[in-house]
Amino acid sequence: MRYVSVERTRDGITLDPAKYLRRLPSLADSLPEGARKFATDADHYDFFSQRCVKDLKPARLMSGQTGGSRWLELHLRHNCWKHEEDLTVRYSGVQSLTIEPADDGLGVAQLQDVILDEVLPDKLGCRHEIVCLAGSLTVTSQDLTATWLPANCPKREPSR
Repeated sequence: MRYVSVERTRDGITLDPAKYLRRLPSLADSLPEGARKFATDADHYDFFSQRCVKDLKPARLMSGQTGGSRWLELHLRHNCWKHEEDLTVRYSGVQSLTIEPADDGLGVAQLQDVILDEVLPDKLGCRHEIVCLAGSLTVTSQDLTATWLPANCPKREPSR
């Protein structure tokens, strides 16, 4: 990632979106509408928010073509201790997809939990890079649409 810092250290992982968040106001106008809305959402990088992408779990990636334009749909599952919603990111006008390490038929679930992501303008629209515990996924597309959907989490009991 260009601005978000994710470093693996001997003691774990340090992450810092501060440089990206400082840069985002000047990048936002260059992002397509859906990507801009997703990247600039106040909860996106708030680690205490239920709509922060950190700790979501890549579950599946679907693809198709509509009228000659390729699309991808990435489903990210919640974990009930932090999120009460699943996130679906639909990419339209997809130009490229890179999964590291290469998908050996295991799908995106092999990437494990999301650490952080970064959405940047691209000459084709936008570039969305997601860094996970066991790899990364990068999509370049004309735009993306992020949709949060309620998940099935048991109601939390108030702590005493």
